[in-house]
Amino acid sequence: MRWKYMAVALAASLALAACDAPPELPPDPPPIGDFRLGHTKVSAKGSVVPDISRKVEPEVLQQALSDALEERLGRYKGNKWYHLTVALEGYVLSPPGIPVIASPRSGMVLRVVVWDDTAGAPLNEPHQLTIVEPTSPETVVGSGIARDAEQQLRALSRHAARVIENWLKSPESSPLPGIGPGG
Repeated sequence: MRWKYMAVALAASLALAACDAPPELPPDPPPIGDFRLGHTKVSAKGSVVPDISRKVEPEVLQQALSDALEERLGRYKGNKWYHLTVALEGYVLSPPGIPVIASPRSGMVLRVVVWDDTAGAPLNEPHQLTIVEPTSPETVVGSGIARDAEQQLRALSRHAARVIENWLKSPESSPLPGIGPGG
């Protein structure tokens, strides 16, 4: 009887995984000061990957994160170009586990630097961000069960882009002029 409930829960989470459409982003978000995304340079070389993680080629990691950043931050149409360099220090993509009991979460550690195009100089020292897979109906049983490595990476990259966007908007820590403490 117990297995029946687990099978139903697994089937439901797989059905939810099939509906993994990205959230709609408004095309014209409120500005982040004069921010307009220029170039994005993502490096995954030398990333630390624990043995338990699903493996992904560095080029695939870089592309997924670059695409997510462009999708989210490319919407801002300020008057000044800023560039991002993002170093992926390490990541873990959850392997399949035991539903609910041992359902590890995916995550990544990034270091982000914002560059002022006009000055040709960085606005900040590398800012470390720890990104942990958000909870959703399908990740309750473990994203390693409900998603393949590519789907996990895409979802984690989108979440990372959202965290970077929130950091850029933050009056407490944004390196952008007129937004954070230095501006």
